[in-house]
This record gives sequence, C-alpha cells and structure tokens, in this order.
Amino acid sequence: MFHATVNGEIVEGRNVVNRAARIGTSTDDVRRRNLSGVLTLVHRHRGMSRAELTRRTGLSRSTVKDLVEELAEHRLIEETRPAASTQVGRPSPVVRPHPSMLAIAVNPEVDSLTVGLVTLGGNVIEVNKRATPGVLTAEQTVDLAADMIDRLRSRLEPDCTVTAVGVAVPGLVHAAGSTIRLAPHLDWHDARIGEMMCAATGLPTFAANDANLGAIAEHIFGQHANAEHMVYVNGGAGGIGAGVVVAGQLFDGAAGYAGELGHTFVGGAKQCHCGATGCLETEVSQSQTFEKDSSVRASTIERQAHYLGIALGNVVNLLNPGLVVLGGFLRVFPSVAATALDEAIARHSFRAPAEMLRIVPASLDADTLMIGAAELAFAPLLANPAALYHQRVDGDHAGVRGDQRVGLDSLE
Repeated sequence: MFHATVNGEIVEGRNVVNRAARIGTSTDDVRRRNLSGVLTLVHRHRGMSRAELTRRTGLSRSTVKDLVEELAEHRLIEETRPAASTQVGRPSPVVRPHPSMLAIAVNPEVDSLTVGLVTLGGNVIEVNKRATPGVLTAEQTVDLAADMIDRLRSRLEPDCTVTAVGVAVPGLVHAAGSTIRLAPHLDWHDARIGEMMCAATGLPTFAANDANLGAIAEHIFGQHANAEHMVYVNGGAGGIGAGVVVAGQLFDGAAGYAGELGHTFVGGAKQCHCGATGCLETEVSQSQTFEKDSSVRASTIERQAHYLGIALGNVVNLLNPGLVVLGGFLRVFPSVAATALDEAIARHSFRAPAEMLRIVPASLDADTLMIGAAELAFAPLLANPAALYHQRVDGDHAGVRGDQRVGLDSLE
C-alpha cells in the first residue's frame, strides 16, 4: 500500500481527513487536503463510486458530494451513471478522471527520444519515439523534445489542459532540483533539465530517475499493484537501474540517487564506462540481448541471465523483496532464461528470502516509463488541485507549479 505525502505528513485511507484536520489550522487548509485526497484516489484507481470515496476518505456523503462537484466544475473529474445493477437502492454515481487533463512524459535514451501524452488516471493516449543519430547533449534533447511537445499540443482540443512535463532519465537525478548530476551513457553532467525544459516549453518540468518512475508506475497501475516490498529493474539503451519499494514506500535515498543496480559488482574483468571493473552493465546490455545472430543470441541471453541473477541475489540478501519486476529489454528474461536466472539467484542469496521471491515481466510494457514520468508531472496537481483553477482565473494555462519532489507516494 502506498501512502500519500500531504504537506510533509504521511496519510492513508480513512486517516486523510482526521490527520488533515490536525495539521491544518484553516478551513482552506482542510479543504485543500480533502480535494487532494479525493482527486488522488480517483486518479490512482482510474475511477471510483462516490460511495466508495466516502468509505475510503471517512468524510460525510455531503462533503464528498461537494468536493466532487468542485473538482468536476473545473474539469478534473467527471461523474457518470453506473451500469444497471440488480442491487437494491439507488446506485452511486461513478467518478472518473477527466480525459482532458493531461501530462507530457519524456524519456531520453542514447539512441532515441520518446515523448508521450498521458491522461489523469495513467492512460497513455499517444507516444512518439524519434531515433537520434547519436547521443544528444542535454541542450539538443531539450530542443528536440520542445519541438515534439509543440506538435503534440497543436493537435489537442481547445478544452484540454497540459499540467506539466515529467522526464524519466537514466542517471543520477537530484530530485529536489530536477538536475541530472550524472547520466553516464548520455554524458550529461549537472544538466539543469527541469529549468531548461520549462524555459523551452513554458510548462513546469520535473525530472527523476527512470527506474524510480518505473517502480511508481508498476506499483500504482500494474498488475501487481500495492506489492509492499518490490524492486523494479529497468533495462534500456542507457543502462540498468532499480526502483525500490520498501514497506509500500519508494526508497530513493537522501537525494534520489539510490538504485544504481547496473553499477554493482558481478565479477568479470571488463571495465565499465563509469570507470569501475565488473559492473552488471558490462555483462548485461540491450545490444547483447537483441543479438541478430539467433545461434549466438540464445547462449548470450543465458550468460546474461547468470550475471543478472548474481545482481538480483545481492538484492534478495539486502532487501528481501517479495517481487522483482523486470522492465525494458529485461522483460524477456523470465520467459526465455528463467532457469539460468533462478539458479544464479539461488547460488548467490540465502535460501529463505529467495524462496519468497517472484520474478515477473513489467505488466505496463512500453508504457511503464511514460506513466511513471506522467505521475511525476501530475504530483503538484494531485497535492493541490485548487492551484490549477486559480491559475486559470489568473490567465496562466501553463500548468501547476509545485515542489519538484512531491508525489512519488500515493493513496491506497
């Protein structure tokens, strides 16, 4: 179960309202938190009856009705009639995210740039992937992304609102400032991607590590949603990283740098581009996994599964996750090299925690990072929905501005 971060306080389920009442001193504070709680629940669950909202929040029916009407008035949610039912009594209206509320997701890689459009509720409605002739600088990436974003926005209906941009980056991202401290494969150093993208698009822009955002997406919207102890491992052209969920909370470290699984030692004598020797990324890579020669590919994948298993064995011993989700090019390993993977994990971890482990492919497929990046973009809106329509009144349609590290947690 994920929790919500509300003004620095962790809240969950029915405790949202009581905790808000204690930490807020004004009616406006309490209402803001109530609006946030209702919108977050509707977003995370992609829809919920008004009766269920009442049960989950612990608010009165009249209060929930009032909050829903306010959010609907500003096109953040919409109410629909429920399907015909044999239940006795009047069915409760169903509350869903409004399809006109959008976020833009961006994922730079060493050989491509992907830009997507995602609705509130985590539905990916369009993805554009553009191959690049080589590794782009941060400045070149921003220029290309801005052009792709402009093209996307030009096709939107007039009533659509793009709230912000979320960027999933394969590297060390200082979350509080959306600054890329180091993206080794991209050769980016201290790139202020948030400021640069905001200046180029006019939209608030927030960046985080791609694997952390993949973990968020799979935890909230994936088939194994709400796994309490989970590690999402992302494999891309830009390397391998892990997003770690411990006790229902994303663990990203003191500044957002945790989870660099690709740079853990697995043996071997190859020097990594990071300067160390024997990193996981020297033995497991996208280019090797998709080797064109089929006779070579099978043995290559078996060998890579062995080294991936060593790394995951370390994860098992250190974190004792119940679930490992493999995304990106690593999605194929549970189906094509399960035996080699399991054997390596068993040899390099204690039996008790290894027996508890399940390894599955990412259920959101290629949309995982798009949904995760959009979740980052939606975070300020979910934390303070009223900020959006206050900006509309003021004539600012760019989106919601807010803390660049909010929203990596969610309501139950």
